Amino acid sequence: MSIQAASRGTDARDADALAAETGRLAPFGQALLGQGLFGQGGHEPYARSLPLGLGCLTLHPASACHETIGPVHFNVLGWSAPATASERELLRTLRGPVLDVGCGPGRMLQAARELGLASLGVDSSPAAVRLASDRGGAAILGSIFDPVPHEQGWGSALLLDGNIGIGGNIRVLLERVASLLAPGGQVLAEAEGPDFLDVAYLAVLEDSDGRASAAFPWARAGAKALALHAARAGLDTAVTRTVQDRVFLTLERRP
Repeated sequence: MSIQAASRGTDARDADALAAETGRLAPFGQALLGQGLFGQGGHEPYARSLPLGLGCLTLHPASACHETIGPVHFNVLGWSAPATASERELLRTLRGPVLDVGCGPGRMLQAARELGLASLGVDSSPAAVRLASDRGGAAILGSIFDPVPHEQGWGSALLLDGNIGIGGNIRVLLERVASLLAPGGQVLAEAEGPDFLDVAYLAVLEDSDGRASAAFPWARAGAKALALHAARAGLDTAVTRTVQDRVFLTLERRP
């Protein structure tokens, strides 16, 4: 698949300035940490697994009332490994600077930096932010719903690896991300396979030894459902791509 590169706006020379701005900020959203956030609380399976970079984590409904919603399996090695060639091609289509929402251990931040794109990650997990920083990325601890540096100035935002589910309300999440973008900014969002999948529920994350997190709000959507949420949030679907069995939507902020 050939993907054409878009103009980038802010380039790698701005990364130092962005990192300096980030370094002046105290961690935010601390009152929420461990309360209803992905994989946190309980037996902390996310924080336990990330430093190892191995194993499988399973996300499933916290209540039997939602047992018809199937589980989602995450390969921790995939989160820790470098970005794939396909993911790097997708990054080349984006304008900078890039905000990685739910950046995890920073693999996409590393890829963006290598491609000359200034980038910043936001994640609610202290373990993830430490790993992203150790990898050389600029990352801050907190919620995307709290103040973020460079508001209304981001060229692009990433919602990959299931992160469209953050907060359990896709429209509200996309409205918040859209508010952070510069005019004409883009969101690269990953959808699930079934086009009209659209569910929101309380979930838990569990490792292979049965150690589970506290419950947290989560959402999942297929491409058609995600496009509808995006339209309600003021974002137009510019392109939908299927790459190696993964579905990506490029959403553009309306003028």
